[in-house]
Amino acid sequence: MCRYLHHNDLGCISRCPTGCCVHLYFGNVALCLKRPELPEWRAVVAELYERHASRVPAPQARCVVLPGPVASQNFVFNLEEVFLLHDLLMGASLLLEAETLLTPAAK
Repeated sequence: MCRYLHHNDLGCISRCPTGCCVHLYFGNVALCLKRPELPEWRAVVAELYERHASRVPAPQARCVVLPGPVASQNFVFNLEEVFLLHDLLMGASLLLEAETLLTPAAK
């Protein structure tokens, strides 16, 4: 059973029971990310929000595009969804970092 790390109105993020990855569910999309990929996604989504925040004509306009893993695939968001996606990634990252700091190192 997965352990939920964080959730909001857009979706949730949970850790695989084995600890090998995190599962990100947002809208109709689900991703399985290795732990080292989480900060990369967080940075990409933060940059996407910063780049579009002042340019989007309306917060609900679906005009923010995040390229997918292949050339013919894109994820389309409104500004609020990008913010909530970043919130999921940031919350999970902070919890995992805190857990790492609080867990004694194996000797």
